[in-house]
Amino acid sequence: MKSTTIPTLSLFEKLGLAVRILLVPGTIVGILIRGLPLAIKHKIALHLWFSCMVGRILLGNFNPRQIQFLCTPTIDVYTAWIKKQRDQGHHTQLNIDMESLAGTDASIMWIGNRKKASKFVLFLHGGGYVAPPLPGHLTWCWEAYVNGGPGASQEVAVAVLQYTLAPGGKYPDQLRQASAALNHLLQSGVNPRDLIVGGDSAGGNLTAQLAYHLLHPNPTVPEVKLQSPLAGMFLVSPWLSDRTDTSSFKDYGNVDMLSVGLLERTSIHSFSSADLKPKVNEAHPALAMDGDLSWLSDLPTITKALYVTVGGCEVFCDAVVEFGKAAQEKCRSIPVVFEVGERECHDFILIENQVERVGDATERMRKWASGILLG
Repeated sequence: MKSTTIPTLSLFEKLGLAVRILLVPGTIVGILIRGLPLAIKHKIALHLWFSCMVGRILLGNFNPRQIQFLCTPTIDVYTAWIKKQRDQGHHTQLNIDMESLAGTDASIMWIGNRKKASKFVLFLHGGGYVAPPLPGHLTWCWEAYVNGGPGASQEVAVAVLQYTLAPGGKYPDQLRQASAALNHLLQSGVNPRDLIVGGDSAGGNLTAQLAYHLLHPNPTVPEVKLQSPLAGMFLVSPWLSDRTDTSSFKDYGNVDMLSVGLLERTSIHSFSSADLKPKVNEAHPALAMDGDLSWLSDLPTITKALYVTVGGCEVFCDAVVEFGKAAQEKCRSIPVVFEVGERECHDFILIENQVERVGDATERMRKWASGILLG
């Protein structure tokens, strides 16, 4: 379904939702019994961890249609966020500014003044492909790129992609929309050397999909031809594998936002069963870590820099560490920054901005983006 509307639930679906809501207190008790001691043990900032657990409850207790029924639709999140920021005095850089992408159900939601900007970010939000963005995603874009980071020295505008949520859209639908967004920016006159592209979690997955598509075009997806490499690409806590048997899943499955069961329930809505199968001796266009990674050696032809970061206490840690190290090994001609955030769970830059706190993860992103766009 479109991410701009709330789904209409049948009576049966509403009864199912009521049952799920009744189970939430039990989930909370389980989190406190099993997760809180681990959060204390790993010295995770508890105010961020509790916010992280809200995501675990939402994604773990409800199916995609229920999540979308409970959450504010993407466009409404954006318009409410813009109005709030304008009420706080940010009149000159923030206006409601949306562009539909022809031939798709997607659109671009702008943060910053695109008419004055000389530097740009294409942002692909996370949420397992089933949840709309949080206000924290937009605050992240504002604080890391527009108000802070490179935006402190130059005019920066962020194009946030509103894409079709699963199960209404499955791979490669979101890739088509991300490709359309990138083509739109390029055709609007944005120079690749002034543009960074990236996202978090599922948005990090979509970034990896887009990178592979730029190198090896999917025949069912519009081709994107770069006249020169992008300034940079970033992947934050990216979802790169369907495997849930790694050590990090075992070690952090009770303390992280994500868990084995949550990922297994989400992946079937976002990918077909064929697309979830691992590849042998060949690249995996949808889930990079489930195939051969030799294609990473060609990344310098499409980007001048790469930033990969993951929380040290999240279930994706092992997969992302392997991906980050492979990128560093295979892309020696460009700067590849790979970071493991100590005492961080999944997507802590999002959590920081959801609680409106510029923390360590946000500062690291500011530093990287400034170096890439202003260097």
